[in-house]
Amino acid sequence: CPEGYEKSRGICYKAFKENKSFKDSAATCHEDGGTLAMPRDAETTAFLVSLFSLYTPVTHETFATAFWFGLHDQHREGIFEWMDGSGLGAYRPWCPGQPNNMKIHGSDEDCVSTYHTSHCKWNDVRCDLKLPFVCQVTPGTTNEH
Repeated sequence: CPEGYEKSRGICYKAFKENKSFKDSAATCHEDGGTLAMPRDAETTAFLVSLFSLYTPVTHETFATAFWFGLHDQHREGIFEWMDGSGLGAYRPWCPGQPNNMKIHGSDEDCVSTYHTSHCKWNDVRCDLKLPFVCQVTPGTTNEH
């Protein structure tokens, strides 16, 4: 894996602590030779959460911390897709009542963030929110420095 990335199930992942919009997060991952992470199962989701809990131990004071990963419905409302264009599979751990596309200040909630709590995993939120994020790269496809 490139420097700063951790491998899980053949894919390399890196948590970025700086807060960026969904678009800027995706651009950062692209510059790094990858995409926003695509956690298609519970094991991968748990691994991504563990990357962040190294930085922010979850306590009762910090109940939920959200971060971006590569799922959105920006092309067609209600049709969520991964960054590689593939559709959402059977694994879809939405928080109760989500996705709800709640309109805040006239903006749709077209991007998906996760929380690191055991209660729920995914929530649709506005794409312009600034959150930390996780990138993934496939080993051997990047220019390792």
